[in-house]
Amino acid sequence: MPPHSNQLLFYSKFFLFRLSLMPNSFAPDSLRRIRRLALAVRLLCLVGIVVMGTLPFVFWAQPDWVARVAAREWELEQMQLDLGSRLIGLAASLLPSGVILYALAQMWSLFGCFAAGELLAHRPARHLRRLGQSLCVLAFAQPLSHTAMVLALTLGNPAGHRKLQFGLSSDHYLTLMFGLLLLALAHVLGEAARVADENAEFV
Repeated sequence: MPPHSNQLLFYSKFFLFRLSLMPNSFAPDSLRRIRRLALAVRLLCLVGIVVMGTLPFVFWAQPDWVARVAAREWELEQMQLDLGSRLIGLAASLLPSGVILYALAQMWSLFGCFAAGELLAHRPARHLRRLGQSLCVLAFAQPLSHTAMVLALTLGNPAGHRKLQFGLSSDHYLTLMFGLLLLALAHVLGEAARVADENAEFV
């Protein structure tokens, strides 16, 4: 074998060996900061899960609160606040709430991996991908839920006073774009984990 080929093989093996060490090459101080951040984020996830899991039920159980929000934010002048209408509104609001709860659960698991020092690995990549998917779904679930909630409160109105609202805002656009960004990052993280695994087996 020519000398330059031997040198190329040596440097290739050396480069792959360095790549295989990447997941464990984080400085101890960096790992401690990552763990502290992960614990803080997981605490916020717990708070968010409790709030998002209870708020829709509390909101729709109080007709006065529903009336104020519907008049101020949804611009409804006439609405039905009977139990049936509010139950339909609650069911509609549970669509984005459920997606948000799923996203928070994925964040909890993702930062649990980070807190355990599992950084460039398949498990955090999987949770990051699911988080991105949930944000993409949320971008469409929110306007659909709003339409259903307004319809639930006005369906019992006399003819000509029922409302069907559908709107998209910059918030929905940004949610979708951020979800796509997380999907791309999840793909990159998954590829990095795959290469690290292959290099570890090679070495």
